[in-house]
Amino acid sequence: MKLINVIKQNGQSISVYGGLIACLILFTIFPPLRGENLWTAAKLSILMSDVIVLALLSVGAIFIYSLGSMDISVGKQVGVYATIMVVMGNRTGSMVPGILICIVIAIVIAAINASAGDLLNIHPIISSLVFMMVLGGISSIVYNTIGSRNVSLRTVDYSIFKNPWFMLAVLVIEFIVVAYFFNFTKYGKYARAIGANPAVARQCGINIMRYKIISYMFMGAAIVLASMFQMGYTGSASDATGTGFEMNVMVALILGGMPLSGGMKSRVVYAVVGALTFSLLNVGLPMMGAQPNQVFIIKGLIFLVVVLLTSRKASGVLPR
Repeated sequence: MKLINVIKQNGQSISVYGGLIACLILFTIFPPLRGENLWTAAKLSILMSDVIVLALLSVGAIFIYSLGSMDISVGKQVGVYATIMVVMGNRTGSMVPGILICIVIAIVIAAINASAGDLLNIHPIISSLVFMMVLGGISSIVYNTIGSRNVSLRTVDYSIFKNPWFMLAVLVIEFIVVAYFFNFTKYGKYARAIGANPAVARQCGINIMRYKIISYMFMGAAIVLASMFQMGYTGSASDATGTGFEMNVMVALILGGMPLSGGMKSRVVYAVVGALTFSLLNVGLPMMGAQPNQVFIIKGLIFLVVVLLTSRKASGVLPR
């Protein structure tokens, strides 16, 4: 009975970590039968490059997902920021001007995304949808002006962004910083309270708009950071850079155990676990012979199962 109670109380954590462990075991045992090996330097390099950007974005997204919201302009922001960094890097010979411009833009977008919902009485996802389309249009204009679908960084050494130890160090630092603010300061506590029940949070005197803006700014900083590694891994950017990241972040967080409605059950570790699981599926499934379209179907089915197992209310229905 004690074991059953432990399983019931920790069912979500067991399913989440169990899924990650199952992926590691599965992709360690079966790919060698086809002449593939996950634990080679080449495959681990691919896995690390896939994990780092997604994990950086997912960790930064914890704040806004704990609000019960999401930002679907993430992918377009990554594409535009990577382009700015490359273009400014070529013109100035330094990454600093491009990064500073991206930080300013990210702050402005974060402030508008966070406040538009309350000011205009619309769901915050609507404003992020608008930014997704606007940034997509700006990207198209830039690349049409350039006359090419991609630009390469020529005047700056970007090899540091491909160093796996540097990648890991940056991710660990971001995780520690976000975990500290999320778990040990009022910023994380109030974000979870707003996600759990915004009406009660307002009655308790929490300035909801203020903490929404701060939450989105954490996300904005993470997007700029992730854009640096997305651009730096290949030393280039294109009109397709960042495509799909908004959905990848959502899927990674859900795979990691993040509740769709946010609230008090939100955890920073969910982002890392989910990003690693998602990236393992991206790298491991093709090693087992799955075709690209089959990989999407398999990940979709896994996502559906995880949502049904981890995001249902006691009444048996999904959250808002």
